[in-house]
Amino acid sequence: MALIKVIRPINSVMMGFSVCLSEFIALRSFPSNSLMIHGFLTGFSLTGASMVINDIYDYEVDLINAPKRPIPSGILKIKEAWIYGLTLSLLGIISAYMINQYCLIIALTSFVISILYNVHFKKYGLIGNFMVSFCVAMPFIFGAYAVGGGSKILLTFSITAFLVNTSREVIKGIADVEGDIKRQVKTVAIEYGIKTARTVAILLFILAIIAAIVPIIFKWVSWLYVPIIMLSLIGLSYEILSLLNEINREKAIKIKNRLLLYMFLALIAMFTGGYYE
Repeated sequence: MALIKVIRPINSVMMGFSVCLSEFIALRSFPSNSLMIHGFLTGFSLTGASMVINDIYDYEVDLINAPKRPIPSGILKIKEAWIYGLTLSLLGIISAYMINQYCLIIALTSFVISILYNVHFKKYGLIGNFMVSFCVAMPFIFGAYAVGGGSKILLTFSITAFLVNTSREVIKGIADVEGDIKRQVKTVAIEYGIKTARTVAILLFILAIIAAIVPIIFKWVSWLYVPIIMLSLIGLSYEILSLLNEINREKAIKIKNRLLLYMFLALIAMFTGGYYE
């Protein structure tokens, strides 16, 4: 159970799912079983590896912020976590290699950035947030190159994912202020205050909403995209209104968790309507 929990299965599955969806949209038909399997394994495994390595480096701060996680609780030993994380990393890189050289380069780049983030740049606030969001946005680009080329609609989805995840990281910084102060992490909330962090998150939400509407304006998607993406955008709008009021750690955690639902809805919208370009 600890091995499942430590990789944040929802996040890891969403990344693998994102790659498969992107292959489908770029190809405008279902890719081969081999492409889907290797694509999913790359997204799932590298995301899972990043989560494990993140928790290893976050051990001390998680003793304060999240003591029930597998590593700080002692259920999963640090040595075991390293073996698990490196195994997942190797699986993800091999899976990318099995697709093509472009996918291997994208996977290696994302993996290196995630390692650099965990080892060094996590302490640098917004720069670290951008690095995490880059890795979250890459599955859409990866999926496009897995089947042979770029796609303007997938580029738009990639930008949207980047913006939403960056806002999520900023909000996470609000929730983790106590532990981040101990670790001297320069989050927006710590460096400029919670009010400024709240404003940054709102602006990112607004930009994400605009980016999600672009495919509709330029008719890159079918009508099936509209009702589902609207559910996601209504959710983001609700969070904007929530952030206009006072925010505390509990509220920030709830917003952070709800954002995963909105991101999942956006994936469904992309799948149902994004095949038409």
